[in-house]
Amino acid sequence: MYYQIDQKFKDYFQGNLRQIFFYIIDDCNLRCEQCLYKLEIGFQLERREVDFNDAIKLLSDFREMGAIKLTLMGGEPTLYGIKENNKPLLKLIKKAKELGYEYVRIDTNGQFDSKLLEQPEFKMLDEVTFSIDGPIKEINDPIRGYGSFDKCVKNIKKAKELGYNIDITSCISKYLLNRDENGNLYLDRMIKFAEDLGIERINFHNLFKTGVPRDYFSGNLDVPIKDWFKAWGEIEDKVDNNEYSIPVRIPQSFTTKEKFKENPEYYGYCSCKSKSRILIHPNGMLRVCSLMIGTPYAIARYYDDKIVWDNSPTNELRAHKMDEYTPCTNQFKHNKFGNFVPVCVSFKPKQQEMIWKELNWEERRLENKIRIIIADDNNETKRQITNILNQIEDIEIIATANTPEDTYQKIIEYTPELVFSKYAFEGTKINGLDIIKKSKEALNDNVPAFNFIAMDIPKEDFIEAKRTIGDKMNTIIRENTEARYEGIINDYKDYFNIK
Repeated sequence: MYYQIDQKFKDYFQGNLRQIFFYIIDDCNLRCEQCLYKLEIGFQLERREVDFNDAIKLLSDFREMGAIKLTLMGGEPTLYGIKENNKPLLKLIKKAKELGYEYVRIDTNGQFDSKLLEQPEFKMLDEVTFSIDGPIKEINDPIRGYGSFDKCVKNIKKAKELGYNIDITSCISKYLLNRDENGNLYLDRMIKFAEDLGIERINFHNLFKTGVPRDYFSGNLDVPIKDWFKAWGEIEDKVDNNEYSIPVRIPQSFTTKEKFKENPEYYGYCSCKSKSRILIHPNGMLRVCSLMIGTPYAIARYYDDKIVWDNSPTNELRAHKMDEYTPCTNQFKHNKFGNFVPVCVSFKPKQQEMIWKELNWEERRLENKIRIIIADDNNETKRQITNILNQIEDIEIIATANTPEDTYQKIIEYTPELVFSKYAFEGTKINGLDIIKKSKEALNDNVPAFNFIAMDIPKEDFIEAKRTIGDKMNTIIRENTEARYEGIINDYKDYFNIK
């Protein structure tokens, strides 16, 4: 070991450390609106980049502690040693491979001189990830800088020609949740844009305001939770249906309180608790959670050939319940999300990233259940239906509602697969057909299947409902019996081939 390492640091990472996020330089040739690193880039008392010899020693010691994956970051990492024609960067890549790092990647804004791609040491990278925040320059450039789109795409195409393994990382801004003239989400177009470029995969980051320090310097590009769940559900359906030719790593960002309670071991993923990563910064800070960038919080500091554990109130682990699965600790401090809870920003279901796979995290996922909302203004009827459905396997009642307005809001909020609802509520002119129309308008193809509790409904309403949502206008329920509800559930499973 080159560094004299605090025993607490060793104990924390013992047998767990697998990857390094190395912020080798706090400088950048862009000033992106949503940049998480603005404070680090904009102000440093002493060092803006890691000394090369320190970098080699840190990589060596952390490799000895078990790290196998290395990401070189910034700022903009291709500015590291730029006055020396990037020789320090190239030597760092070469040394990392010699030390035995199995996967070395760089995360770049793509504004570098394309000659860098021709360097032998650069070609030793296992992956080059380009950051780009829109499928067209009209979205990307106002966020990242005018002219940045064309230059980044040019270097992506050059890297593709040279045989690099290429990834794209994109921040999900409010602009990606807009739709084009054909009704397509720009988020969907971003994925198809990557496909057209021949990219191997695409990775997304969220930009929610969740009561953490980054809220104050990450721009005004965040999206409302309800809008996000509609878009996320639409993209996830396409991923599940294999409609994309490349892997899509997309953050879930939130789940409901009910879903979290159902499977905390899955949704409770936390980088601080898995202890599998370390973030290294030029100013000497060693962190675990990326949400703490730009703050005084860290787990340790390195200087004078020492790694010193932070025993002060600024240790970032102090607020964490290390032996419990919880919603994201840092985002949950001031919970203002209603029935939703935040999950780790690195929680991206079904992802194939090597450390996620190594942790076997997807094995913690419970089989999907059919998610149901029950709506009736008669509490006894609701209880009766709830008791019947609770006897059926693969069912999850995620919400109940008392009024048509409440029913619609719950449908939009929870996006269930099935709705069992009274057709004509007392004291209101809003009926089941109105709920269908509003739900279809908001959710489009994600509209649930409706089953209406009524002795009968007007023929013209039934025809209109069928015209609006097709087969998802399922049936009328005239008597609340176990056989009737079991039949509906089994028919639903058969229709959608659910095992």
